[in-house]
Amino acid sequence: MAQPVSTEVYSRDAVYRQMRRQIIDFTLLPGELLSENTLAAQMHTSRTPVREAIARLACEHCVEVFPQRGTQVSRISMQLMHHAAFLRLVLEREVVEHLCRTGLTDGQAEELEQSLARQRALYAERQSYELLEEDLRMHGLFYRYCGRERAGDAFTAIDCDFLRTCYLKIVTYSYQPNVAAARGWESHLTEHRLILDALRRRDYEALRFTVQQHILQVEQEGDHLRRIYPQYFCV
Repeated sequence: MAQPVSTEVYSRDAVYRQMRRQIIDFTLLPGELLSENTLAAQMHTSRTPVREAIARLACEHCVEVFPQRGTQVSRISMQLMHHAAFLRLVLEREVVEHLCRTGLTDGQAEELEQSLARQRALYAERQSYELLEEDLRMHGLFYRYCGRERAGDAFTAIDCDFLRTCYLKIVTYSYQPNVAAARGWESHLTEHRLILDALRRRDYEALRFTVQQHILQVEQEGDHLRRIYPQYFCV
């Protein structure tokens, strides 16, 4: 008989997920000092799950722990962001090539269409973090359809700075009529449309080009965002 999941394990995972979200959506700002006592009180838990969450987040370069000095939210590293973009590009080229060979089932194609529709709805509602989550879920579907979910986990282990750059891109360039459309997240959604259409046609050359543009566009915006928010980035 399967053993029930203990509340302690659930609490530890829930605290980790909440802290990671707060780092990615800038509720916890880059460079901000973290207090285990304050975080535990805010999340109605003990210090132990917070301490364990901090250890996991440190492994993912989301926070920095300084012995005898404390813990702070890491500033965005352009180098780590470039590493994450490179890994995602290499993985997703292989994934979409596999999907072009095998083709999508009707159910898979419909699931991807539903994800894109949800992204457009979240974009219209200005739900920025939820939009980013659904974006990640769509890309995760590509890996699942290939049976390569664990490969996607490799990106998750180093994606914090890439995702924070994505979040800044959404809230800085989107929702404003006077901002160039190419910088806003609308262009990202258009690329998703092109990716799904190319997958239906099993057109790998179109997919390869669009996936590369899709990922490198975020990477290229990093330099511009660093000039807007120098306090959030490593010197």
